[in-house]
Amino acid sequence: MQNHIFIANREILSQLIHLCENITPLQYCEKLSLLSENTIGKHMRHIIEFYDILIEAYEKNKPISYDNRVHCSKTETSLEMASQRLRKALNWVESELPTKDLMLVVSYDSGEKNSISISSSLERELVYNIEHAIHHMAIIRIAIEKEYPDIKLHKNFGIAYSTIRYRDDLCAH
Repeated sequence: MQNHIFIANREILSQLIHLCENITPLQYCEKLSLLSENTIGKHMRHIIEFYDILIEAYEKNKPISYDNRVHCSKTETSLEMASQRLRKALNWVESELPTKDLMLVVSYDSGEKNSISISSSLERELVYNIEHAIHHMAIIRIAIEKEYPDIKLHKNFGIAYSTIRYRDDLCAH
């Protein structure tokens, strides 16, 4: 089971790296009305930050807080920076990571005053990063298909694994 989690993360990170290699800097940074004047780069930065937070928490034995993150505007505008950070995450996921208990700190208080700590694990947080990345990749996919149809994405880019299985099952019948 753990192996499939790592494989899925590798697939997702590889798809994102492939996008960095096949989109122009202008396309990456262009404000799109379809994205409420946001950019593909902003969605990429957001995905990358979640991986960075998990890596840091794992390596430094500290709590994970996806709420408290530094927004690196250079990652939003630099394909090279985004690609470097994605490759770092891919290398980390590809390394032999022993399972480890982690602590997740979250707040659902709009005033951000009350946070709670929840026991978690490396596997659970990798699953969360899969789902989080796919969500943003789906948004990116919509924007690319509408605005930049010449960019070829992986057929499963931004598609949930359950949808891929369902789609493949329909085709088999």
